[in-house]
Amino acid sequence: MRRIVRPALFLILVAALVQIGFLLSGLEPNKQEGLAAITGLLAVVTAIISAFPALNVIELQEDASQPRPSPYFDLTSRYDMLQLRVKNIGPSAAYDIRIKWLNCPRNYKDEEIKILDEISVLLPDHSVSTLVGTSHEFVKKYLSLRFEGEIEFKDAKKKRFREKFVCTTQEHGKRLIHDEELPKTLYELQKVPERLEQIAKALSELAKKNSSEAV
Repeated sequence: MRRIVRPALFLILVAALVQIGFLLSGLEPNKQEGLAAITGLLAVVTAIISAFPALNVIELQEDASQPRPSPYFDLTSRYDMLQLRVKNIGPSAAYDIRIKWLNCPRNYKDEEIKILDEISVLLPDHSVSTLVGTSHEFVKKYLSLRFEGEIEFKDAKKKRFREKFVCTTQEHGKRLIHDEELPKTLYELQKVPERLEQIAKALSELAKKNSSEAV
């Protein structure tokens, strides 16, 4: 709508100013009709000028309420794993999401990552992701690379949006990946059941061996 309303208002403003110019150039003294026409056109000009700030407010409100699915590289959610993630950071749901890459990233199998190119729906603050590879390896590999493309999506009213995006790991090149040790701690805790099972198996074998020796 903004592509139609703003140009239309601008054209009406220009037409009104041109008409005022014509009237002023041909106005004769004591011509009340001409003065009344100019007064009416000035009122139109004033109304249009005052409409532009209100239009800006409406456009800002529309932008703030629209969905905003954004692709990016995620290095922090999983320990030592680099993921490609698409997250809806807008306040409303996004539908029929389509991603078109100019240069598509590749995963640890050297395959183009296409699994996130079509997403049916993403609710606000929800995301989907896929594994790229281990963080330490792929951050070095992708440090100097920029992956660009275009993302298309619809809102609940079926209005279609199209936005450019850039994915890169450059901001992580000289920074700590994690701000705290919790991700690594949780990763190490996942190994505890396996270690306990190994200990139990070793104790069971030792008990069998001692039992056979005692006989």
